[in-house]
Amino acid sequence: MTSHDLSAPFTRWCPAVPADSRAVCRSAAFLMMLMTLMGWGKSTGGTESAPIVKYDGKRRKCVVVLPTEAQGSVIACDDVVAFVKDELRVPGNSIYDLGTIPESDPHPVEIARVRASLDGAGYRFIGGPHKGF
Repeated sequence: MTSHDLSAPFTRWCPAVPADSRAVCRSAAFLMMLMTLMGWGKSTGGTESAPIVKYDGKRRKCVVVLPTEAQGSVIACDDVVAFVKDELRVPGNSIYDLGTIPESDPHPVEIARVRASLDGAGYRFIGGPHKGF
């Protein structure tokens, strides 16, 4: 393999292919690698599907919203994981953010409980706690 032969690593994926067809196989392998590097396909960690969970201390409820939604859903904090999985259909290993509604009691124990339940369900915390949406 020379330093200018970029297709050489792809020949190991196409060992049984005849020499005249090997270029097609190498091209397909190269395209798959490019698509992977460029992030094509469904992302499990992108912010477009990252739920934002805000604790509302006045109502003692949680507000869950996706960045693409105009308003969130007010639900019991115990139901956040089920809501994110079943209603919003956010895949496991996705990121989420957590914070509080402005001018409400932050109640750190409740926020920690919500975070622990999301972490336990396989979601990844990316920031917070923040005030406001």
